[in-house]
Amino acid sequence: MTLQMPRPMKRKGTSNHQLVQRIPADILGKVIGLSLTIPLGDTSVHKVISARDKDVRVSLRTNDPQEAKARQAQAVAYLEAVWRSVREGPRRLSHKETLAIAGEVYRALAETLEDDPGEAAKWARIEADNARAEMGQYGRAALMILSDEDRRIRSIEERVGGFSDSFLSRRSLVIDHDSRVRLNEQVLTALRQANLVLMKRAEGDYTPDPQAGRFPSFPEMKTGEKGVSLLTLFDGYAKERRPAQSTVDQWRKHCETFIGFMGKDDAGQVSKADVVRWKDSLVAAGGAPKTINDAKLAALRVAFEWGVKNVHVATNPAAGVAVAHRKRPDERMLGFTDAEAEAILKAASRETRPAIRWIPLLCAATGARVGEMAQLRAEDVVVQDGIHALRITAEAGSLKNLGSERVVPIHPALIEAGFLAFTGAAKGPLFFNPTRRKADAKKPPHKIVAKNVAAWVQGLGLEVGRAHRKDPSHAWRHRFKTLARAARINDSVADAIVGHAADSVAKAYGTVTLETMKEAIERMPLPR
Repeated sequence: MTLQMPRPMKRKGTSNHQLVQRIPADILGKVIGLSLTIPLGDTSVHKVISARDKDVRVSLRTNDPQEAKARQAQAVAYLEAVWRSVREGPRRLSHKETLAIAGEVYRALAETLEDDPGEAAKWARIEADNARAEMGQYGRAALMILSDEDRRIRSIEERVGGFSDSFLSRRSLVIDHDSRVRLNEQVLTALRQANLVLMKRAEGDYTPDPQAGRFPSFPEMKTGEKGVSLLTLFDGYAKERRPAQSTVDQWRKHCETFIGFMGKDDAGQVSKADVVRWKDSLVAAGGAPKTINDAKLAALRVAFEWGVKNVHVATNPAAGVAVAHRKRPDERMLGFTDAEAEAILKAASRETRPAIRWIPLLCAATGARVGEMAQLRAEDVVVQDGIHALRITAEAGSLKNLGSERVVPIHPALIEAGFLAFTGAAKGPLFFNPTRRKADAKKPPHKIVAKNVAAWVQGLGLEVGRAHRKDPSHAWRHRFKTLARAARINDSVADAIVGHAADSVAKAYGTVTLETMKEAIERMPLPR
């Protein structure tokens, strides 16, 4: 069932958004005193429900609307899982589960800090506090009039309860009192083991901890229970959002690669550390930061985000994981020069293959993407308001975004070259024959056409391509925007022609008429 989620609210007196989640009436009396560790992005917030609380209110700790939505979805998914656990009753942890969670605490401390552990004296002081907790002599519990055993239980709770809450929240577990006492004891033991390891590291001893392997993994689900597949999450995202089929195909492969890296497919068991390890392995293999960030990690992010919003998983472990990369000035892509544009269009004018003959000229005259022109159909060449125009629509094939759907005037140079005569005799797609497509073909035909046009441009002997910062499929767009500025054409008009989304809410108001675009296009002469 899809969770209907309230929007993040603004609290008076602060710019940060706030989560307000109603506590279900059927469990209101059961959650008094319940300790929550609510995940918020890369961090969490601790809250204890009091008898006065009718809802859970916490700051989302961000004033960014998109980040607030993501954090709200993450927090609501966690709370829904907690409410479900409360309805089912507090769970008893098995001995193996207890040790597995303690092991996670151990690894979080020992493995995270071992590279730079600080002074050995610090860990000695921490160990002294842990020993006092073990004896019931730590914190406020040490001052209470209690039996020795109760004082010890409360002392350990005060010392390590926060660690227990944090790791229980990862699985949205609500456990019974006996399980809580046993878990705290094992967590304290694990922390003392980690402290000794870090003390050795601080003294220069990096001998592997012989006891590190004693902790089991959290037990697999019982027979008959199934974890949710990462591919199920991705397919849910793809069905709902409907990105371009080529994106679906490629990003699903990235999810499959991650599953192969993990060696299992249970989205609920993936941690941020797992995603970071995969990211590091991609970097070590020489992967381009942009490809890793914008494709491989992006595929995981959208899948898990959909899973969180639809209450299939509690958190998005891919959120915030990215390759640190600063784009250098010499990486900025460029447009074709006048000489290059002239050479390409002259060569195209001698071609008889329709795609090679017309697509370069279409891109030069409109600043459109090569793929957009490659999927044009005869019915997309229209007369609107008395103006010959191209209708760029999702009906013809995939588009990058909503702003990509548009109608643009046909440049006089295209009409003079005979483009209308060519389209007038055509039916269906202009640059490929859909009946010749193989049933098992993976790539859409317009993508193949675009690839062939790019290969033809690169075969002209010009200094184009990635090595020269001139992508044959995008250099026309860069050139068009450059020429538009030189012709003093308003940026909003140029954006409307090339299909760039407005970069602010204010600029999104109003429309650019076809007549305005026609006047702008006619001020931009094409090389002959």
